[in-house]
Amino acid sequence: MRRGALFALVLLVAGWALTLWVAPWSDESINDLFVYRSFAGPVLHGSLPYREIAFEYPPLAAPAIVLPGLAGTAGETFRWAFALWTLGAAVGVVLLCGAIARATGGDARLAMPGAALMPVLCGALVRTHFDLFPVALLLGGLLLLCRERPRAGLAVLALGGMTKAFPLVAVPVALAWLVSRGLRREAWQGALACLAVMGVVAGAAVAVSPGGAADAVTYHLDRPVQIESTPALMLLGLDAAGFGDARTIASHRSDGLLHPAADAVASLFAAGLVALVALLCACVGQRPALAGKDPPGGRELVIACLAAALGFALFGKVLSPQFIIWALPLGALALAWRMHALAASVALAAVLTQIEFPARYFDVVAREPAAVGVVAARNLVLAAALGLCLRELLPGRRQQELLDPRRAPVAVGLD
Repeated sequence: MRRGALFALVLLVAGWALTLWVAPWSDESINDLFVYRSFAGPVLHGSLPYREIAFEYPPLAAPAIVLPGLAGTAGETFRWAFALWTLGAAVGVVLLCGAIARATGGDARLAMPGAALMPVLCGALVRTHFDLFPVALLLGGLLLLCRERPRAGLAVLALGGMTKAFPLVAVPVALAWLVSRGLRREAWQGALACLAVMGVVAGAAVAVSPGGAADAVTYHLDRPVQIESTPALMLLGLDAAGFGDARTIASHRSDGLLHPAADAVASLFAAGLVALVALLCACVGQRPALAGKDPPGGRELVIACLAAALGFALFGKVLSPQFIIWALPLGALALAWRMHALAASVALAAVLTQIEFPARYFDVVAREPAAVGVVAARNLVLAAALGLCLRELLPGRRQQELLDPRRAPVAVGLD
């Protein structure tokens, strides 16, 4: 193993130890491990998700949750098994960030340590949730696309979407990028591969229980706006201004808000997400007007796809604290590309999330101004990170990079 990768992995393991034994990183007073144990135990005894057990996640989330239970589903046993399981996923994320940095002209010696700081920035939530697995699949799909294996890349993105939905927003962006490079055949073949994977996995869930699979979809459609989400902050603002009463409700294993304008606000933000994805597609789909110059390669694809995943969290009606994990590879790769403002904004958003969760979560539910202010600041920082991504993708910015050799990507290897 090369020295750069070894250093990053040692840093990662040290951070993981912090989340197990050193406060405040070890605070896991609120986590999903009990929910996961309650699901894993019956599945390992032969019960089927969607049929005998209600399951709110896409089908491939089941193995990500259940497999640590092979070591045992007693509380402490499962806790340690899940910590080691997620550490394995974190190793994959660190190495994938290094590989993507190399493929896009970045410095892998910065990307891998940047990704290895995940536990330091996020605390225990990084090992008490399964989000690192769909993140790894998202990165794996992007790496395959950067290495000119579009069909495999889009199939892996579909696997990510069948684990947790957010990697699917990268699919239209990837297709637009392929078409802009003249790879129309690869684009439609990749789209078919993506649809085939999704059809097989979703079809298996429907075959197990059509009603249970449908309930998994309606579960998310019916849940109220979650208290930490951007739409919720708008509802709290409307309440403070005297435009309707925002009422807190415990529902769908989280805390949400009911307000007369809740559906309209959630729909407005959903439309904003659609517009964002369309804008990202347009950015990667515009060829530069410089004769004899190809568009920048995988870097713009990776920025756009990770920005789409960030937008999924920021514009959705749920922004659970673990969603910040989705943004961490963007920060690590921004560091490798020397986009320091973008890297700093992602790191700051992660730190603000750790300040709020879990120690001040119930203050947020109680609408304590300081706690709500931390959440609002975190969401504003995420919005700033999204804006920085869009600035990097603007056609004028890309043409400037092509004209100025000092800004052109330069591949950097490891020692």
